[in-house]
Amino acid sequence: MSYSKEEIERKRLLAVQRKREAQVQQRLSNSPKIGSNALNASANSSIPSNENKPYNTTKSFGYIGKNYNEHKSGNYSFKSNTKFNKQTERFNPIKTTNFFGQKPHVTGNCYMISDERFALETSSYFAPIIETLKTIPSKSYDMKTKTWNFHLKDYDNLMEKLINFKAGIQVAGLPIKVLQIFRKNDNSNNAVTNIDLSGIDPQLVKSLMPFQREGVCYGISKNGRCMIADDMGLGKTIQSLGIAHYFRNDWPLLIVVQSSVRYQWSEAIYKFLPSVPTHYVNHFTSGNDIIVDSKIVITSYDLLARAIDKFERRTFGFVILDESHTVKSEKTARYKATRRLVSQACHVILLSGTPALSRPMELYSQINLIMPNFMKYEDYGIRYCAGEKTPYGWNFQGSSNLQELELLLKRTCVIRRLKSDALFKLPSKNREVVILNPDLIKAGTEEMIEMSKTLERKALSSLERHNTLLQYYTESGLAKHKAVCDYVSKIFQRKQKCLIFAHHCNVLDAICATALSENINHIRIDGKTNPERRKYLVDQFQNSDDCVAAVLSITAASVGITLTAAHLVIFAELFWNPGVLCQAEDRVHRIGQNDNVVIQYLVAKNTADDYLWPLIQKKMNVLNEAGLDQDFSLKDIRVTKQALDARQKTLDSFTRSEKKTNDTIVQSNENEVQDVLPENSFSAITEEFEELLELSGDDFNCSEWDVNE
Repeated sequence: MSYSKEEIERKRLLAVQRKREAQVQQRLSNSPKIGSNALNASANSSIPSNENKPYNTTKSFGYIGKNYNEHKSGNYSFKSNTKFNKQTERFNPIKTTNFFGQKPHVTGNCYMISDERFALETSSYFAPIIETLKTIPSKSYDMKTKTWNFHLKDYDNLMEKLINFKAGIQVAGLPIKVLQIFRKNDNSNNAVTNIDLSGIDPQLVKSLMPFQREGVCYGISKNGRCMIADDMGLGKTIQSLGIAHYFRNDWPLLIVVQSSVRYQWSEAIYKFLPSVPTHYVNHFTSGNDIIVDSKIVITSYDLLARAIDKFERRTFGFVILDESHTVKSEKTARYKATRRLVSQACHVILLSGTPALSRPMELYSQINLIMPNFMKYEDYGIRYCAGEKTPYGWNFQGSSNLQELELLLKRTCVIRRLKSDALFKLPSKNREVVILNPDLIKAGTEEMIEMSKTLERKALSSLERHNTLLQYYTESGLAKHKAVCDYVSKIFQRKQKCLIFAHHCNVLDAICATALSENINHIRIDGKTNPERRKYLVDQFQNSDDCVAAVLSITAASVGITLTAAHLVIFAELFWNPGVLCQAEDRVHRIGQNDNVVIQYLVAKNTADDYLWPLIQKKMNVLNEAGLDQDFSLKDIRVTKQALDARQKTLDSFTRSEKKTNDTIVQSNENEVQDVLPENSFSAITEEFEELLELSGDDFNCSEWDVNE
């Protein structure tokens, strides 16, 4: 049986009163001179005298609002005292609250909001706290967030004052490691500006853009231990080679990459570091290769894991980890092998345009390679991943204190620049969505209907949702491919260079078959394409005007290649990981692109797309809060009038048909449809589209899903 706090307090006071009555009765029996008036006065008193109060009521944090006022005024009277029944309301003195006190009614959390200031966020308003906060010299109140913030120099003073409220407030202060990092004088800006790059190969220094030069200086100021997390296409390769060449006396150099981009790295070395002899570079492509005398070794993560014993026989002074999110999980053989090798290196550079593909915990393993004593795993998970203790262990799938995490990463070892900040002259990237014609989509099968109903069940476990969505995703690929082919066939007729991304082999096969039927010269890169063939196909697409289309696997061709010859990217299928989509987009939108880039997402109603879109957006919002912006938002997606087949509906016509409006549709020719929209109708269409794709947290609470690629 549970009692409210008011009932517990009432029972405590009743017990105190009964004890006093017993004491009075005992005194009466021992001292018959005491009159009945004294007994009656004591019996009728409903509150103990001031000198016997159990605690100072003016300092109590255990009562807020009405209860707090009652304590302050000393009003403890209860009308039901005379009706107290031993049998029905027995007071239990053996209760944990009698020994350890009640739980605090006010909790607080401190977190950094800048390099010099921290904020205190409390669970509720309480006047004594506010009065205390006002005594801090550096106090400042933010009306927008309704939080108080202070200078870091006043942190100890504030914590000492809050300790006086012993039983009433519980504040989660700043972790000791975080305090040490932000209290340490940061002279990195001065160090960056005073670095001499004359020792680096002149060819590389001459090729550096201003922001790239800043990145090289930053890495040198960190003694070659940092993460360059620049947006895709900003030249992380040349920056890392510049830092590595500065510390070339500590070579041999090991470069760990994805197998598909090994040869791009050797070409970059030949191009930017001509002073490095060609025979210094060695590609480790099988377990039988020899690395004893090699100055520069380029290998893949999988080969490193398989041949780790051979690599450990050679001490590498400098290690570059390209696409470092590949080792985001500490449980993988890739990470364990990488950590063993990195522990021997003096300098470690991590490169990734998407260091966290979906959640903050993915950053920990990477930062730990640069700074082994960065923070304990559990401490990081509790602080920044909303860690929760479950019967099966800790759950670190969430996110928390992301503003502080962003500041912490920048303060320690991470530098990140976006295209919008670094390349003012880079052409814009515009996203568009095309709703595929429902008549061409086989979305009404019994299997898909059943999967959709399953995903709508709120009581579904995360694992069941995960498996159901994957099955739904596969079925949606089969259902969409006819409509996708109908759309891309019109794109092929324009002879416009484009990239077409898909995930399932049957969709890739269907698109290639459509290209052949239209006599379109195209290339295809998927998981079966070896690195040598891959490079040849990329060069063919980049240099040949006759090669119109590149049909690409989302997972196999989203990194490591440059296809700036095109300025149209079409996603025939979605993908559950927003970081992978952003990487795929930037095969085109990067240095070397001279035209505006158009990104088109082909989505279909009553398919897995209805669930993938909100999942993607939810994950992206978390990463943006941590400072890992990808500029990926539904709000940026525009509705445009595409030149499509008359049967193919754009977002405009789809939303209007759903709303059953009578807007006029003017058909310009048999292959094009132009929608005539009323004035100011764009915002209404956008709202309709967001309502179609976005689900509330109650309807769709599975943002923690992930799939190991």
